[in-house]
Amino acid sequence: MADRQVARLKAALADREARVKILEARVAALEGSTSLKVGRAVTDAARRPGKGVVQLPRELYRMWRHRGAPNVVTSVDARERPMFTARDEDRLIAAAPATGLVVAGVLGPAAAEALAEVAHVVPLMPHDAALVLDTTDVDLVIVDAAAGQPGGPWAYLGVPGVPDRDRALLALMGVARDRGRPVVLAGSAPAIAGFGWDATVPPGTPVAEALPGLCARFGIEELR
Repeated sequence: MADRQVARLKAALADREARVKILEARVAALEGSTSLKVGRAVTDAARRPGKGVVQLPRELYRMWRHRGAPNVVTSVDARERPMFTARDEDRLIAAAPATGLVVAGVLGPAAAEALAEVAHVVPLMPHDAALVLDTTDVDLVIVDAAAGQPGGPWAYLGVPGVPDRDRALLALMGVARDRGRPVVLAGSAPAIAGFGWDATVPPGTPVAEALPGLCARFGIEELR
């Protein structure tokens, strides 16, 4: 009995490792796809007719200049990259191209559930938030102060002595700004209040109810 159980575990582990390699290869190919980058740039410009159209020629020229540059992701051995989990696989599916309003978020359970009723939500996790955000076409990034409460993946965000959460947040904010995406803080979080938010949602205001006003402020069309 023990030998058969060990054999099943080994088979399951081998299958999991194969799936991990496939996912890593897909992410690497996605990151290195010039077609995807061009399509994403054009989509960004279409969603923001004013600023987006002005920036589009510069972005396309930058892609042309770097068309022969080595792909940093694909040049790194897959064994050096973080392992994906079953939850990561689900999030890769969630991050697939979607119609309507797409919100990426560092979210507590209540905010995630409420936003899912009015938008396509892409959850961001500390270990790969910047990567997911860089490879997903989103309209808005929302950071929910409640996500820092104990028990969740972003637990202790903004708490002194736990700097890795703050670093992950700053990294994803950098990616969002590079892509011209607004970053919004929902609720009260004094330790991260000075991170330079594009907008804030006051404590006590349901983030889903604040969404129409945020879209109007940033010129985002609420298509659903």
